[in-house]
Amino acid sequence: MQARIIEAGKMASAYAALTQNPVYFARWFAPDRPEVYCDDPDAVSLLQALGLDPDAILAP
Repeated sequence: MQARIIEAGKMASAYAALTQNPVYFARWFAPDRPEVYCDDPDAVSLLQALGLDPDAILAP
């Protein structure tokens, strides 16, 4: 997911959004839980806010 956001040129925007919400930031960078589920409402919402297609970014 992170690689796809970087490829889309949106990582700076994603980082800015995540640092505004400590819970989201912690979930994103949690080393004990590296997976992101394709139906995670927070991930979908973040991607939509970035103007990205959640289906494409969260695809397996």
